[in-house]
Amino acid sequence: MTAPCLIFEQLSSEAATHDRAGFISGEAALDQYLKTQASQDMRRGLANVVVAAKPGSNEICGYYTLSAASVDLTDLPESLRGKLPRYGQVPAVLLGRLAVAQKAQGQGLGALLLADAVKRADRSELGWAALTIKAKHDKAASFYRRFGFHSFPHEPLLLWGSRRELKALPGLRRDRA
Repeated sequence: MTAPCLIFEQLSSEAATHDRAGFISGEAALDQYLKTQASQDMRRGLANVVVAAKPGSNEICGYYTLSAASVDLTDLPESLRGKLPRYGQVPAVLLGRLAVAQKAQGQGLGALLLADAVKRADRSELGWAALTIKAKHDKAASFYRRFGFHSFPHEPLLLWGSRRELKALPGLRRDRA
């Protein structure tokens, strides 16, 4: 699956636009979220849900969510803390969920979704210093670590990447707007 074969856009509340019911990633909680909760979270302003879809089709190949978050300054390494103001909380973006449909797995779509999330977060008008992720399990955490994310010392499945580092990672650069 290559980037030109997909479009990345906000989830539509109209079922005809995006087939949420047909999405199966193999992670029941992620599938259920897309089918039952994602639209509500968007309406309430709690999350932005972005889907990767095939042009001319309502099939969802993958999705992710972005929300505002914060991180305790003391949880970040000194190398990053030294470059930030001494606020108790540092603004962050939360990549709350990321899922790839089973039939699209193993084709690089997870990396494309992650790259799109970083690019959208960077283009937003929000200020943020880190992108955080709560991985569901060790396998997911390993996926994110391959792209330069670091675990918080107190919680190995909670990961972070600095805005500067993420923008510079070759594996996360995307040319499309």
